[in-house]
Amino acid sequence: MNDAGRHHELAADGGDNGGPARLPTGIAGLDAVLRGGIPQYAVVIVAGEPGSGKTILTQQILFNNVDGGRCVYMTTVSESPMKVARYQSQFTFFDPAKFGTSVIYMDIGQIIRTQGLRKSLDMIMDAMRDLQPTIVAIDSFKAIHDLSPSPLEMRSFIYDISIELAAMQTTSLLVGEYSAEDIARQPEFAIADGIIWLYSQMRETQLARFLRVLKMRGVDYVTAAQNFDITLNGVELFTLEGLVPAHAVSYREELTKTGLPELDEILRGGIPKGAPTLVTGGAGTGKTTLCMQFLYEGATRYGEKGIYFSYEEPPDQIIANARGFDWDIKKLIDDDLLRIYQTPLPMINPNEQMIFMRKAIREFGAQRAAIDSLTMLMARLGDPDMIRSHVYNMVAILKEAGCTALITSDPPAGSAAISRFGVEESIIDGVIVVKTEREKRARARYLEVYKMRGVNHASGDNVMKITRRGIQVYPRVEEVLE
Repeated sequence: MNDAGRHHELAADGGDNGGPARLPTGIAGLDAVLRGGIPQYAVVIVAGEPGSGKTILTQQILFNNVDGGRCVYMTTVSESPMKVARYQSQFTFFDPAKFGTSVIYMDIGQIIRTQGLRKSLDMIMDAMRDLQPTIVAIDSFKAIHDLSPSPLEMRSFIYDISIELAAMQTTSLLVGEYSAEDIARQPEFAIADGIIWLYSQMRETQLARFLRVLKMRGVDYVTAAQNFDITLNGVELFTLEGLVPAHAVSYREELTKTGLPELDEILRGGIPKGAPTLVTGGAGTGKTTLCMQFLYEGATRYGEKGIYFSYEEPPDQIIANARGFDWDIKKLIDDDLLRIYQTPLPMINPNEQMIFMRKAIREFGAQRAAIDSLTMLMARLGDPDMIRSHVYNMVAILKEAGCTALITSDPPAGSAAISRFGVEESIIDGVIVVKTEREKRARARYLEVYKMRGVNHASGDNVMKITRRGIQVYPRVEEVLE
């Protein structure tokens, strides 16, 4: 997914948008967020809590920018150069042939501790004049801050080093273990040209990593937080920037038959093409069965290709469950009419999945899709605004492809809510509610078309049964006749 190893040529006549010339990081997602890269000769702080990925990101940028030049990595009082190199050598971006020649490691910790900031500045600048690097990284810059005798001296040190490095036409990365509170009050953040903030949050039992550009002078950068993972390739940033259309295509004059005749009757012909529909209900209400029936009927009756994105059951289980309704899913897969992709919960990265969905739908030419479930897909996102943004992007991707999708969700147990997160139903075009109710000795099932934009659909609960051939809907006569 990442172009981490590709070196981008720097545009001599300025950035992509007519601003300052850019130094590409070589990390495709980050360069997209920065509209081409870091402004040349800028002073950028890479900030975050310990373990957030700062050093990996910095090293990755250095090794991606050594073609035709040098980069310098200076350690202060946090870790020795050899220790850093040993840890970074496990990543694919680390090139042993460039270590010590094109990427030069230096330890300035001893001189900082014994001779102070002014002597450290002199040493740094002498080394820069000798080496003439494209990029210099100082890790940890926060350690220098902690050793400063006064805020005034620290501010003076930051100002002087930024002026000196810019004059030498060197781009600077100042790496530090800063908290959110530090960003608001420490002087280096006011003087810096850019701030890249890395942080992580626990979502139930999963750790979600995010990168956000808080500041970048002269750049119309993307302000939203971006998902990223740390893999053997280093930092892999999954951004939808440039992939999601600003305006969705409308196919409302075309209808997609669900393959359930009575449900199509309730919908006055079917679901508008490309309109995603939320199928919401508690456990055991038939959501997954409805999704598979939608794909199966689409392939067998109408010859339409479908994709099943599963975040719960593995493909073998899905195929076995379908066999209970006499649906030969294996044959549809062999005939290239259906594909099933499963991503286990611990491996789900929402942005990565959006990128994969778009690619899979476009390459396969899928006309139908099932996403099961949105609850699992968005589990790592706790912020309602972030969930809203992801759902909006998913809807845009589906509409762009003209792919009609059923998307499952389960409201919190015992809640009167329509959906799990409370934002889905306002963004997604259609909502079908499936539920069960205890009646005497049996449990009755019901289906309601709660919402379908642009469709004068029948309203109210309709009896639904799960039979040997799948879901059967029995519409209310008075509603269908309206």
